Amino acid sequence: MGRQITRHPKIYQGPETEKPRLWHCWVTVGRKPTGKLDRRHIKASTRERVEELLDEAIASMDRRTGSAVAVDTVAGWLRHWLEHIVKPNLGYKTHEGYRTVVERHIIPAIGDRRLSGTRARLEPEHLDQLYKALRGKLAPSYVRKIHHILSKSMADAVLRGRAARNVCDMVNKPRARRVKVKAHSLGVVQEIMQAVVDDDWAARWLIGILYGARQGEALGIHWRGDDEVSRFDLDADPPMLHLVRQVQRRTWEHGCTDPARCVVQLDPARCRVKPCPPRYTHGCENPTGCKKLAHFCPARQQAPGCSRHRGKDGCPPLCRPECTGHARWCPRRTGGGLVEVDLKSEKSVREFPIVTVLVDMLVAHRERQQRLCEQLGIEWDPEGLVFASAQGKPIDPRRDHERWEQLLVRAGVADGPLHGARHDAASVMIATGTDISIVQEVLGHTDIRTTRQYVDIANDLKKQAVERAAAAMFDGALAALLQPSKATMPHQR
Repeated sequence: MGRQITRHPKIYQGPETEKPRLWHCWVTVGRKPTGKLDRRHIKASTRERVEELLDEAIASMDRRTGSAVAVDTVAGWLRHWLEHIVKPNLGYKTHEGYRTVVERHIIPAIGDRRLSGTRARLEPEHLDQLYKALRGKLAPSYVRKIHHILSKSMADAVLRGRAARNVCDMVNKPRARRVKVKAHSLGVVQEIMQAVVDDDWAARWLIGILYGARQGEALGIHWRGDDEVSRFDLDADPPMLHLVRQVQRRTWEHGCTDPARCVVQLDPARCRVKPCPPRYTHGCENPTGCKKLAHFCPARQQAPGCSRHRGKDGCPPLCRPECTGHARWCPRRTGGGLVEVDLKSEKSVREFPIVTVLVDMLVAHRERQQRLCEQLGIEWDPEGLVFASAQGKPIDPRRDHERWEQLLVRAGVADGPLHGARHDAASVMIATGTDISIVQEVLGHTDIRTTRQYVDIANDLKKQAVERAAAAMFDGALAALLQPSKATMPHQR
């Protein structure tokens, strides 16, 4: 049997030659990942303080395995949670979204709080103060997202014995109303389709409006290939579209062996170690008559924010000691840029028969692509991307969105997000009598409740439903029952 955890270690005072003379204690709290015993040296100026630190060290160890916990603060646990729990098990976009929320909003406010113990422990009141401070700066839905991320991380901390309770269960969830993306009416969709016919990228937009393909899914389709890539099969009967992968922009990672040393060798301006200088405004009675800039005004007043970052997000957070970021400047950077990755979920992998009009558009698009390659002296790749640059590389999503905005301008339609075409596809299918379960399969949703959020029932269908109900109610005997009786009418008494 292995060595047990020390429950009552000896507390002793240092020798008289020690300056200052402190109280000491050694405690074994478990084993390190290497298998060696994890011994903690606790020292303080008083015996009472050593006893407090000893209780916290014993309370912080894993209650199931007895191993030591190196992340006893909220900041330490959240960074450990992102790297070892979220990143391997959830999607890349989810991890990056969580990381932004954690580093920008949660850690600066409550990162120094402890998960457990008796001193500086995270309490429900700290969350109330955090949400109150964020409500005036961020949208209610974003504040609720912050609560969701924090609650999920604390639940995992309790499950793994890092914390004794989930503080998020002790506070009310921030109230937020879901903002639904409005789909275009059938008339507006017809106007967009008229503009699509004359566009060089007509096939690209038709894939989004007819099949509800996401932007990354449409940009990752190949002319042909194996089962591991998204592809068209124009020779099949009927022609098919297989959605298997998508194009996604990912941040770069360090390819060197020591990222911290690489950051030190980069341009010092890459790492944010000092806060931004404050922004000043005139404090004199006549700012227009003051010949000096606001920064040099004798009566200057400090304004919120800084002179560089005036957006709603404010100044970016400072870099941590031993920073390992800024991988985009690493000479051996890897894994970033536009890459082809798996789809969001298994349900997103789907296939569709291609309508005739889309087949004609694809053939015309392929001919234009081949002519362009001939003009540039580039060999056309029959297995390359359908929507690609002249060099065969994936189209930048930002450029793709700009093309969509230009299409809406030509159609005379108000500006809208590209993801709105996905809502248009769902609403048009519902308006033409398609069952919502089929719409779920076309869009690739795992939960049908998500599909309902995409569907916007047309007003004409609502009117028809009410008219059918009214006709049923006022037909025959029911209509007679609803007629007022002459004997009970007040003016005939």
